Amino acid sequence: MTTRWNWTKKLTFSTLAAVLIAAGTAFSGAPAAEAAAAQKAEVYYVSDGDLYRVNTEGGASERLRQNFDGTELKPAGGYMYYMYDDNSTTLLRLSLSDSGAKAADFGKSKRIVHFDTKGSTVYALDDSGVLYATSADAAQLTDGIKLTNMADPDFPAFKVVGDRIYFNALKDGRATWVASRKVDGSGSLQWIAKGSLDDAYFAHADRNRLYLMVNTNPQERQYSTSSMVMYSLPKAGGAAKALNAKAPIDVNAVNSGSWANGYFVFNKGIRLGADGEFDYSKGVGYVIDGATGKTIKLHTTGVHEIANVGSSSLAFNDAGGRSYVATLVNGKVTKTKKLSLGNVGYVRNLTNQGVVRSTVLFAESGAYVLDPAKLTLKKMVGLEWDMCQYEDDVAGIFYLNAADGGRLYRMNEDGTKSVKLTDEKVSNIVLIAKK
Repeated sequence: MTTRWNWTKKLTFSTLAAVLIAAGTAFSGAPAAEAAAAQKAEVYYVSDGDLYRVNTEGGASERLRQNFDGTELKPAGGYMYYMYDDNSTTLLRLSLSDSGAKAADFGKSKRIVHFDTKGSTVYALDDSGVLYATSADAAQLTDGIKLTNMADPDFPAFKVVGDRIYFNALKDGRATWVASRKVDGSGSLQWIAKGSLDDAYFAHADRNRLYLMVNTNPQERQYSTSSMVMYSLPKAGGAAKALNAKAPIDVNAVNSGSWANGYFVFNKGIRLGADGEFDYSKGVGYVIDGATGKTIKLHTTGVHEIANVGSSSLAFNDAGGRSYVATLVNGKVTKTKKLSLGNVGYVRNLTNQGVVRSTVLFAESGAYVLDPAKLTLKKMVGLEWDMCQYEDDVAGIFYLNAADGGRLYRMNEDGTKSVKLTDEKVSNIVLIAKK
C-alpha cells in the first residue's frame, strides 16, 4: 500500500476532510467477478492514544498498547515495524501476538533512512548505503542478508517486485544508477539506468512488465527539468528499454501524475501555485503508453488521477473537479464520456490479486462506484467521514464516520452496506494488515 504522496499533490475539500491513503493501481482487462476471494485482514487504529485492532468482518476490538506513537507502520510475520516519527532513523518492532511485549529497536546501531516489508521479510537501508533483507523473526536487522553496500542513501527509495528488489545505487562510487538484484542476494547486480527512482511509486508492474520512471538528473532539486524517462523491462527481470529517451518529461509534470492500465498520466506545463501545491489549471493532461512509449493527449486541462476501467479505458478527474472516462484504441483517444459528478478529488481502483474489483470516485458529496459497462455511478452508503483507507486484496473501504462521532466503519465496495466495527471513537487508522 502506498501511504506517502507528499512528493506529488494534495487536494483539500472545503466541506469534506477526506484523507485518503492510496492503494496501488494494477493493470487488468478482466472483470471484477474473476478476482479471487479477498483476504481476511485486521484494521489497526488509535483511540484515545492507545493502539487497537479489530477484524475487518467485525467482532470485539483488542487493545494492544497504551500511549502508542509511531509512523510508517508495516506488518511482517507476527510483528509490526515502524518509525517513532517522521524524523526518526530508529527502526522499531512491536509484537502483535504478545500484548505485554515492549517495542524493540530492530535496527540497533543502524540509522535507517528507508524500510519496507514484503511477506515475512524486512528490507531496510541504512545511512551508509547498506541494504538489508532480514527475516521478520530475526533478533535484529543485521542478522539478515546484505543485498548491497553500494545503495545511495541520498536517494533511498526502493521497490520489491517478484523476486527482485529495485533500488538506487552508486556506480563506481560516484554516479547514481537504478539497479536491481535478487532478494535472496544471489546473482550479480544489474545496472538498469543512470539516474534515480525518486519514490517507490515510480516502479509500477502489470501482469508481464515492470515500468520504471527514472529521474536522469536527480541532483537537481531546485528547478523542474525535463529529465524523467520511462523504462520498460520484463517483470521477472532482464534488459530494460528506454521508451522516451529522446523526449524526457518535465519533473513537475511527472510528480503531478499517476499510473493505470499500463499508462502514466502527466501534466505538461504544470506549475506550483502560491500555496506550494500544483495548479492543475495550468497543465494539460497526457499519458505515456508503457507498451509503446507513445505520448497521447488525454485532456485539455490538468488531470489529477487516472484509474482502470476495463482493458482500454481510463477514468479521471480534471483541474475543475469534473470526471470523465476516456477510451484509448491504437494510441488515440477515440471517445470521452463526461460523468455526472463534479467536485471530484480522487479516482481510485480497488484491486484483488492484480484484478480491479471496483473503481471509486471520491467527491465532496460522497463516494461513488463506477459501473464499467454502463459508465454510470452509484453512491455509496456512509455519506460523512473524516478519514478513509483501503488496501489491495482486502474487501471494503474503512472510514471514520463523522455522523457517528468518529467510529470506525467498513463500507462495502458495491455501495450497498456499511458495517460499524468499533464502539470507541477512533482518531487514526494506522494499518490494514492481511492475515
